Amino acid sequence: MRFYGIDYLQTQSNINDYLKYIIIFSTLFILIVVFSLYMRHRLQTKYRDLTIIAFLFLLFISGVQYADYTDSQNIHSQSSQMVNFVRLLSKEKEVSINSIFSNSVQLSDGIIVKINDFYYRVNLNADQKTYNLVEVSLVNPEIEIMKN
Repeated sequence: MRFYGIDYLQTQSNINDYLKYIIIFSTLFILIVVFSLYMRHRLQTKYRDLTIIAFLFLLFISGVQYADYTDSQNIHSQSSQMVNFVRLLSKEKEVSINSIFSNSVQLSDGIIVKINDFYYRVNLNADQKTYNLVEVSLVNPEIEIMKN
């Protein structure tokens, strides 16, 4: 079972987002180059066809990126809620923020939180404004801690 520290929760960035941006900007660059070649050599239709293909590919990738962007915004919002929850838990239990680990990067009902050497299950209310901690024991005590 993996547990994540506060540093990991704060610096969670997705390499896939950067890869998508690189693909979009490289396609845009190719579109500009091919379009300028088409404008220079108007009689050769291969540049016009390449321009249309690059434009359609850019439109497709942009649509996919927008859908992923909205999903990513929801995930980042839930991740920031988890960071705030860990900070609140640190103040309530009067422990260091670096001694609290969770088994999820998103705040949801039923996650397991490790505070020092104790494990708690978080029971969230339906509106996620109140919570209850219940001490639990792990069946498999082998855990992996992801600090960063």
